[in-house]
Amino acid sequence: MQASTVQPVFKLELNHKVTPGIVTIAKYDGTHSCLTASAGYDKIIIHHPHGAIISGRAQRSQAHGEVSELNLSQAVIALAAGAIKPDCPRDMLLIGSPTQILAYDVHDNSDLFFKEAPDGVNVITVGHFGKHNERLVIVGGNSSVMALNWQGVEQFWNVVGGKVCSMVTFDFDKDGENELLIGCEDSYIRVLKNNQFIIELAETGPVICLSLISDVRFAYGLANGTIGIYEEGIRLWRVKSKQNSISLEWSGENLACCWANGRIDWRDETGRGLRRVQMRSHAAAMLLADYRSVGASDLICVSDKGEVLGYPNTPENVSLTATSKRFPSEEDRVAITELLNKKQALLVELQHYEANSSSLTNQDMERPSTAMPTNTRLQVAIAADSEEKCLQLVVSTNNETIVRTALVLAEGIFDSGETLARHPQQTQLKSIMYIPLKPPRDVPVDVHIKALVGYADSEQFHIFEITKQLPRFSMYTIAPSRMKTQIESHVTFRITERVQRICIWINQNFLLDQEVELENEDTKDFNISFICLRDMSRLEMEYSGDGQVKFKTPDIRLAGDLIQSLAVYLNLTDLQSSARFPEAEEKLRAEMEIVSEIGDTRYRLAAETAEKAQLITALLPAAQDAASYDLKEMLNRYKEVILLNEELLVSCHIRRATQEQAVMSLKSLHTILQQAARLRVGKYSKAVVTACRKAVSDNNVEALVKILQDGDT
Repeated sequence: MQASTVQPVFKLELNHKVTPGIVTIAKYDGTHSCLTASAGYDKIIIHHPHGAIISGRAQRSQAHGEVSELNLSQAVIALAAGAIKPDCPRDMLLIGSPTQILAYDVHDNSDLFFKEAPDGVNVITVGHFGKHNERLVIVGGNSSVMALNWQGVEQFWNVVGGKVCSMVTFDFDKDGENELLIGCEDSYIRVLKNNQFIIELAETGPVICLSLISDVRFAYGLANGTIGIYEEGIRLWRVKSKQNSISLEWSGENLACCWANGRIDWRDETGRGLRRVQMRSHAAAMLLADYRSVGASDLICVSDKGEVLGYPNTPENVSLTATSKRFPSEEDRVAITELLNKKQALLVELQHYEANSSSLTNQDMERPSTAMPTNTRLQVAIAADSEEKCLQLVVSTNNETIVRTALVLAEGIFDSGETLARHPQQTQLKSIMYIPLKPPRDVPVDVHIKALVGYADSEQFHIFEITKQLPRFSMYTIAPSRMKTQIESHVTFRITERVQRICIWINQNFLLDQEVELENEDTKDFNISFICLRDMSRLEMEYSGDGQVKFKTPDIRLAGDLIQSLAVYLNLTDLQSSARFPEAEEKLRAEMEIVSEIGDTRYRLAAETAEKAQLITALLPAAQDAASYDLKEMLNRYKEVILLNEELLVSCHIRRATQEQAVMSLKSLHTILQQAARLRVGKYSKAVVTACRKAVSDNNVEALVKILQDGDT
């Protein structure tokens, strides 16, 4: 990919610094587009190039005639805009602060609603969702999502496994109703439908960008520099960069990506780079809007220094003139470069074959030093290693050749990245190589192995490639029969399935030396035990002839994963269960107690702060009046003001620490509630979330414990 000569269709300077990621474009009068961005801790700037009058709280900026400033009393965390008010074409500005959401009508200088968000605000989006007829304001917090209507009334709420980093509404299952795609910090893309999660797509890093492409495709970007495209839940391609992506937009027939270092590049639907441009400073945002009011959208790129560039949304047109025939287009140059690279690679490969051929001719045919027998095969196996608490990837050959180097590519397994290289010293070369694997999550992983095979004194090696798939629960191995432990934590449910199907599910999702088989076809009961290689904890599965299934494990997260996996395999739409997890129940009680105490502390601190602020307001005029008749009295008044101000600063630090503790406690609490919901499927899981929301609002701890145990019964 070469630097492009594409020129912007417009340029402008805001003369304000822009906070990356907190930028939106809205039509506050229903007609003209206005660029809105955060320009600091508590300041919002609004650029109105079409003469739209911004009045009310927004004050005209002294640095730019077409920019107005809106000053707030809290930090600006997120910005969004949308026409959420019924029968009103104007966009409303949505402002997210650490614990609050404000819907502001810029045109009429009025507030639509002001809503508290105890779980924090990270992302705000506006769109249609599910069966709701009106457009909703959807807020992503530290461990939950919440939807509000134009009056600030909550429409739904749900818990998420991690911090919400990105959201977009999208008809994922093509049923005519939008689902909510949620990109999370725990490296999952979750799909929420009718207030229950229907699918989870595992990725290799926090999902910080989501963007629609078509009716069946969406693009994503990760915090580790990866971008890619999904189609109907299947990843089509991905590429990785050293920079983080700021924004993704579908521009014409290409995917435009804005990177943190200010680079914008365009890629086709296969991920091949077409062209790129470089901004003069780091990027803050990239949006798609008709900013010139010409009836066509432009790709608007904003830098953190306030520079705004508009690029045409459609690809560059190539006219068949004499000039275009004489000079090849950039696409042609890229294609020629790729063909030349392939030619060079084939020439190098041909030289290697010729060197091996000459070695066979000149040396002893019985023991060639560089050539390799034609029947050489690469053998790969994966086995559990209880002593090392890991999986051993065994790479070997079927003859006297050695494995010189092995390159293993796998997502989310290695701490250093997605690739691990093993190259033993010359004195330690063997025909077999062991590579330890420790998957941190229970997700299926494709392991790609590339091995260099030859003789110890070879100069050229043959490359073998092979792919091995790790099942979802590969880190669990069959427990020794002599190992007996009592497990109190368990989850129980009933299904109407034959025990043979349970065995097939186990064989497909666990890494076993031998497949699980029943003693005879008439067997009704089935028991099996596993050991987790991560912490050596025990997992027991019991199946009774009457359809009762019991999973015994101290890990409530694992129990939920097992139930969800089994439900997908058996195509279960609804499943109720009863559970007993004493550790989770005690943690639930402890977190609820902390949240309740923090709530009382916050109200008390807020009251004290308001009282001290009122005293300062009264003391300052008194000090100014005393300056005209008694300097000593004036000094005393100012000393009192200084002391009260110091107390206010101390209270501010305490409130900040209290808020951080509240966020952590709420995140832990929501994680437990999500795990409780994952112990059920379908309408029972949805009912658990609704009941938990009510119990948390009522501060009813025992009701929460009961819901965790038996669901919403």
